[in-house]
Amino acid sequence: MLVGGALVVVGTVVLGLIETFVGNPSPVPVTNEAGDVIASPTIPVEIRATLIALGLLVWGLYGVYKLAAPSGGESTPTGTAATTE
Repeated sequence: MLVGGALVVVGTVVLGLIETFVGNPSPVPVTNEAGDVIASPTIPVEIRATLIALGLLVWGLYGVYKLAAPSGGESTPTGTAATTE
């Protein structure tokens, strides 16, 4: 869970802050009339999307594991048993 959460936070918050303070204010590539890219994001969108997708994949796999793993079963407390009269 921690790894998945860390990947999602890095992909959204950390890289978003880096992009905000260092990069171009527009997240889409800026082009001129000829269609040439003259400014692009500091961190490619594919890297951010991959980190977020990996985090969600880790969370999904953890959820499947929790559903598929057998539970510990019912445990009975040790000691004296309560009797009813």
